[in-house]
Amino acid sequence: MQLFYVPHISEGIVELPAEEARHAVQVLRKRVGDELDIVDGKGGWFKATITEASKRDCTVEVKLLKQEERRSHYHLTMAVSPTKSNDRFEWFLEKATEIGVDRIVPLQCKRTERPKIRLDRYDKVLVSAMKQSLQAWKPELMPLTPIPDFIEQIPEETAAYIGWCDDSINTPLIGNFQAVKNVVLLIGPEGDFTAEEVSAARAAGCQPITLGPNRLRTETAAVVATQTIAVLEELASK
Repeated sequence: MQLFYVPHISEGIVELPAEEARHAVQVLRKRVGDELDIVDGKGGWFKATITEASKRDCTVEVKLLKQEERRSHYHLTMAVSPTKSNDRFEWFLEKATEIGVDRIVPLQCKRTERPKIRLDRYDKVLVSAMKQSLQAWKPELMPLTPIPDFIEQIPEETAAYIGWCDDSINTPLIGNFQAVKNVVLLIGPEGDFTAEEVSAARAAGCQPITLGPNRLRTETAAVVATQTIAVLEELASK
């Protein structure tokens, strides 16, 4: 199945966005009468029939197939410091989307080595990963957020964790995870969180955790955490 992404789509006659139209007509060689599978990033699955096609434009007649409910057993927010290498952070965005994440917050910490990010570029990575993994939900992407601001916004009744490489921490995520509806996990920059940042997170209810005996890169730790939580939540829901 080849998915197309059209936000704010509705039933009826719709003109595809330029990039999706080009992909359908020029890359995949779709023609009038061919059908397309479309998602809106908000759980909507649509079937569309091409009614008009040119090199730059593609018009379709759209019908709603189903509205998929957001998974009900948990909501995961991954707050991760952008890496110095943009490719590595984009790799995390891609893999976390494929695994399943609801909200991604680029986290600005004292030791963050990338002070500016391009949300438009990151959003394209999320869209591509959503389509590739045949999902109808696109993760919510937040702007670069200072860690004190993020900590203040952690909702009540949330299982919140902060990954920390300090030798004094001996609480692996896999053995200390609490399966609840809202889960938040913070992953720090390549130089790790400062003791002050961890202290503030602890005061806000975040439990320091480790992801195993090996020291992981930021993007690796974030993907490992995303997958670990997905598995633990799945087991808890059975």
